[in-house]
Amino acid sequence: MLFKMILDSSGDEERPIVRGFLKHLIAGFAGGLLIGAVGLFLVLVTLGNLKLDIPVVFIAAMMLQFGPIGGFVGVGIYLSRITDRTRDDDDESDEGPGGGTKVRVETPVKTRAAPIRLKPARA
Repeated sequence: MLFKMILDSSGDEERPIVRGFLKHLIAGFAGGLLIGAVGLFLVLVTLGNLKLDIPVVFIAAMMLQFGPIGGFVGVGIYLSRITDRTRDDDDESDEGPGGGTKVRVETPVKTRAAPIRLKPARA
């Protein structure tokens, strides 16, 4: 329902981007759950000789904690694919002041502190 609302609110130009975003979010979440299940299986196989009385809620929590992480990874992969990294260097607005303004740089004069004079201790 939420994904349908997101798709409906996007414009015609944004729809393929949003669709890919949501696909990668779901695929990443599913991949995270798979990694969580494999990790849980490995933990239970490794600790198989121990008598573990783990409630089902904790088992589900161990698996589900990998889901959102996988979703973020999936979204990050998708965003890195669609981001245009080949920008033209014609845009000079980020390079500082324009118009040929040159400011003279003056280095501050460092004042030297007077040496500390120690007095002999009196007995």
